[in-house]
Amino acid sequence: MVMSGGYQAQSSHTLMRVGLGSIVLLLVLAFGAATALIEFKTGVRAYATGESLWSKGRQAAVYHLNRYTETDDPAHLNQAREGLVTPLAYRKARQAMTASPMKAQRAAEMFREGGSHADDIPRLINVYRYMGYSSLFHSPLQIWRDADPHVLRLEEILTLLSEDEIDSAEYPNLRDEVDRINQELVAMESDFSSSLGRIDRTLNGLLLLTVATVLALAGVLVTMLFVSAARRMARTEDELRTTLEHAAVGMARLSLSGIIRSANQRFAQTLGYPQDSLEGMQLDQLLLLNEGETALDMPSLRHRVLRHGTWTLTRDEPWTREDGTPLWLEFTFSAVRDHRGRIADYIVVVDDISHHRSQVEKLSYEASHDSLTGAINRREFLNRLAICLENTGYERSRHALCFVDLDYFKEINDTHGHQAGDDCLIQLCRIIRAQLREGDILARLGGDEFALIFTYCPVDVAERLAEELRQRIADHIFSSGSITFRLSASIGVTEIRSHHGDPESVMEAADRACYGAKEHGRNHVYVVSLDDPDTEKAPRGS
Repeated sequence: MVMSGGYQAQSSHTLMRVGLGSIVLLLVLAFGAATALIEFKTGVRAYATGESLWSKGRQAAVYHLNRYTETDDPAHLNQAREGLVTPLAYRKARQAMTASPMKAQRAAEMFREGGSHADDIPRLINVYRYMGYSSLFHSPLQIWRDADPHVLRLEEILTLLSEDEIDSAEYPNLRDEVDRINQELVAMESDFSSSLGRIDRTLNGLLLLTVATVLALAGVLVTMLFVSAARRMARTEDELRTTLEHAAVGMARLSLSGIIRSANQRFAQTLGYPQDSLEGMQLDQLLLLNEGETALDMPSLRHRVLRHGTWTLTRDEPWTREDGTPLWLEFTFSAVRDHRGRIADYIVVVDDISHHRSQVEKLSYEASHDSLTGAINRREFLNRLAICLENTGYERSRHALCFVDLDYFKEINDTHGHQAGDDCLIQLCRIIRAQLREGDILARLGGDEFALIFTYCPVDVAERLAEELRQRIADHIFSSGSITFRLSASIGVTEIRSHHGDPESVMEAADRACYGAKEHGRNHVYVVSLDDPDTEKAPRGS
């Protein structure tokens, strides 16, 4: 019997060491996987930022090519050439990455020339290095390649115009061609953003799956360790009490009626009660578990433990200790059996999962918000815009969508540096938030592009609000350190109604309105109606 008991103790200790080692290894692997996924997510966001820079360059090139054919002003050719810098540089960067072997330094130089932030460049290269040949990344890369002929044609048109090789009589046909190219590139940009969104959602799913798998496996391992310990503790009451007292997790012994018979110091510390005051207390009354779905039903507990061996109860709301500390708690119940194999008591393990809960909430927030301004990002904004469109159907309500684009923001970055640009965007968000009403929505779409939804707001009221916002921006003195400067904004407005179709249609209308504000000299508010696309309101502003 002594030899048998010693062998069982040795086996239990071995199992404990193996289990704890497995948990540590699991956590290390999970941390590595989560870190890699987060890094890839950051790289995908860098591609989204690059797409925004690419799009702005394309917009500038198209606009100034058309303006040159109307005015013959050489300045427009220079500005069109500047606009093509980013698309052409990004094309060369991709070619450098696809070379065998990869020309990483050349790609970095081209991304830098295209305007990418220095912190984003290694991520852009690494994402392509490790994901470029995966099916997940195939779609955006193919879209990127498909855009090359259009960009090269715009460059060719620019060259022909610069060398006066096109007669002015051909300008109308040339404008038509440029507009067709622009329409195709806009569609490609939308598809590229959607593809990046799908990649981001896939990475989010993998990240959440990794966290959930680790927690589940860790829970299984902890439960297995606990069951093994509980069997040994069933031999004598003294052994059970000793084990409870020295356990590394919060544990208590529970009667069949739910009364706490004994609890260790960790259990008492977790709940914030003196250890000796817990004995004799009813667990469900102590934790108010008898409310809603988290009720501690003892017959149900017995059934679940008999059926599954253990039962885990995770609170769906935080529990507040007497000192005011809110905790997210998880309880795991196991049976203590008598010599006949019948359930005599329960062992309950309490786990404070507040840190895990906060980490999941933090990851969820980061996935839907812009880290610089705190505004929601493009993906989350499209979700909310879709909800607004859906609501207009059964509520018969009206909302308005506004695009806000800072005028000449690139000059701030070029002249004063990216920190000044970041400070400017943060201050701009404060101005916009001060203008928003309760229920309105603010998002940063990328770069200096912001979108607003004025909820339950007719378009004429939205136009007035947008004009007030434009004036506030124009009147504001922006600052970064000792530097001060003024900026203006071009604002496009369109109405959101159920018959306007999908979010992309409304977004395109708002983008067209913003483009119209810029065409009329910037620092304007311009309204486009989806009901009558040919009828656009005269711009407001200076």
